[in-house]
Amino acid sequence: MKVLLRGMCMCLLAAAMVTGCASVGPKVSDEDLIMDLVTQLKVALENKDIDGIMNTFSEDFYHHEVGGKEEGREMLQMALDAGYADNGEVSLDDMEIHMDEDGTASVYPIDLAADVGSISIEIVVKKEEAGWLILEVLPDGI
Repeated sequence: MKVLLRGMCMCLLAAAMVTGCASVGPKVSDEDLIMDLVTQLKVALENKDIDGIMNTFSEDFYHHEVGGKEEGREMLQMALDAGYADNGEVSLDDMEIHMDEDGTASVYPIDLAADVGSISIEIVVKKEEAGWLILEVLPDGI
């Protein structure tokens, strides 16, 4: 009987995988996916990994003082080269995620600290085909 049940389960799992309707494990929430994105950003920032940082940004990223994604990359690279991230740490301890009605989410505060000082930022993220990505970065007081 155990062999028959195990065989049936394997057949059902295989059929579900082939048809793309396997639902193994709990569904991951948008908040969990956003937290994964922020964690990826944290690791990349603390490792000064410019490619890892930029992988968290949407192609639609724009900041009125910086420009688009490529200009943002250049600015971040200059900041890394100048030592602004030396001994950098990212704290997510007080961070909250607020889902907005327009399909975006706000994440605040993300606390950044390095040898040159500290700042809190808010990021606005949006869900795209590739997942949640950063649309905008809003530093406190700037």
